Amino acid sequence: MREGGFTLVEVMISMLILTTGMLAVAGLLAVTTQMQVGAREAARSMRLAHEKIDELMKEDFATSVLIAVGGSLTSDAANHFETAPGGLDGITLRWSVAAGPIANTRVLMVRVVNLRAQQYRNTDVSTIIRDE
Repeated sequence: MREGGFTLVEVMISMLILTTGMLAVAGLLAVTTQMQVGAREAARSMRLAHEKIDELMKEDFATSVLIAVGGSLTSDAANHFETAPGGLDGITLRWSVAAGPIANTRVLMVRVVNLRAQQYRNTDVSTIIRDE
């Protein structure tokens, strides 16, 4: 007559199945964490780009060297870049300014180079600004 309960083999098989499931969940957790960090850094880059655009829109075309035509998105050009904004190491803002399509306007392109991000290290935003 067999008593109720589990044999050692049944317990071992159930432990194997449970361990496999737990490893899958742990792997998913790691990927989710990386994706969350990437999304946070992408959002930070976009916020910094928009803040820089808002700052530059307030400048006077005639007197400000910050919005003088020139600059580069790929290298640090005088008066057209900023490193470690707000104390954030690994982040560089670069902008270029070109003559606009109509009088008293300029095309402003801002690039945030975020070395803290695993993906999407470059975030570009462009707009047209006008002199008031």
